Amino acid sequence: MTTVRTATAADLDGVVASCAALFAEDAGQRDHLRNTAWPATYGASWCAGLLADPAALLLVASDGDGSVVGHLVGNFLPVSEMWIAPRAELVSMYVRPQVRGAGVGGQLIDGFVAWARERGAARLEVNAYATNETALRVYERHGFRPHSVLLTTD
Repeated sequence: MTTVRTATAADLDGVVASCAALFAEDAGQRDHLRNTAWPATYGASWCAGLLADPAALLLVASDGDGSVVGHLVGNFLPVSEMWIAPRAELVSMYVRPQVRGAGVGGQLIDGFVAWARERGAARLEVNAYATNETALRVYERHGFRPHSVLLTTD
């Protein structure tokens, strides 16, 4: 059985491995400018920073033996001079292939949505590669809708 919970320091190795798998599978295949070695070099310090940041959310999906089989990173963005309402961004999400189709991604997204709404976010945002149709369908099932389009020259 897979459970979703807030990550702890004990989960960092599993989260870094999950981030590395995301970079290799998603960005590594869809964005030639992405440094797929980034998680190995910077992932542990980035994830440790997330655990210490009250504006960040780090969720893990763990299987029966406690192994990390997925993660989600969220960020809360307060009102600012530029933005008149608070927002929350789903920064990163990955689910290992062996547990896909079992609702794990949906559980992670539900956790993010609840966290963002508890903080008063007026808008929830996520960026995904247009060619990642599976991820787009999952996000749309959870209420996300296209808002803008990023066009690139490469």
